[in-house]
Parts: sequence; structure tokens; C-alpha cells
Amino acid sequence: MELPEELIGLPIKRGAILHSYIFKNIDHGKFFVVIGVSEDYVVGFFFINSNIAPAIMNKPEQLNMQYPLKRKDYDFLRYDSFLCCTNILPINKSELVQSIQKGETNLVGELLPQHETEILDMVRESKLFSKIEKDTFFY
Repeated sequence: MELPEELIGLPIKRGAILHSYIFKNIDHGKFFVVIGVSEDYVVGFFFINSNIAPAIMNKPEQLNMQYPLKRKDYDFLRYDSFLCCTNILPINKSELVQSIQKGETNLVGELLPQHETEILDMVRESKLFSKIEKDTFFY
């Protein structure tokens, strides 16, 4: 039995943590966090990485946007990781829902409320995001 999109779409909300194989330029499953959903049903998200990318080590503004996620707080993580909040990535909500229906994407958890608040405060203050991005995904 196929679930209706309205039911499958429920986990696609701010703070949802998903794991997916749909990213074409990545050769493995990837964890990501939904940070907002626009009125046009575009989902904005950030990737979870096991390490901070060496390319940003000399870029203080980007380095400051690596939010630590501890394994003790998120049981799906194999080790302490980082939410890379340097660039909001968009995906159409219907495409994400279809990937859930196909079993390519799964809900694995939710951000702890304190972490969600801290991340939102951090990205709202950042110079890395435009006013439009902030208004669309962070409020």
C-alpha cells in the first residue's frame, strides 16, 4: 500500500534528520537536517559531515558555521560529527517525498530543541546568507 504524500510529507519539517542516497555527486548515503520549508514547498537543508572540510579551515566565517553534533545525543551517528551550516541546499519537497516513497530516504531522528534553537540563532546572525534565504528558511 502506497501512503499518500500528505502522510509521507509529515517528517519533512524543520529539525527533521534524514538519511538519503539521492544526492548524485555523493557516492554514499548522506545524513542531512531540514532547516526550513518555503511556501513554494522547497526544503532547505544542511548536510551532516563526520569532519570539517579542510578547505574552510582558513575561512573563519565558514568555520564558525560548523555546529557540533555529539553521538551521545543522536544514536544514528557512528561518531561525533558536524552540521555544515555554510550553505543552504534546496530540494523540491515533492522530490523528497518521492524518495521517501521509494525507500531512498528515511527519517532517522530530530534535532534536539536546544540544538535547533542554537542553529537558528547562528544562521540568522550569519553574513553567509541573504535576507531572502533567512526569511524563506530560518524564520
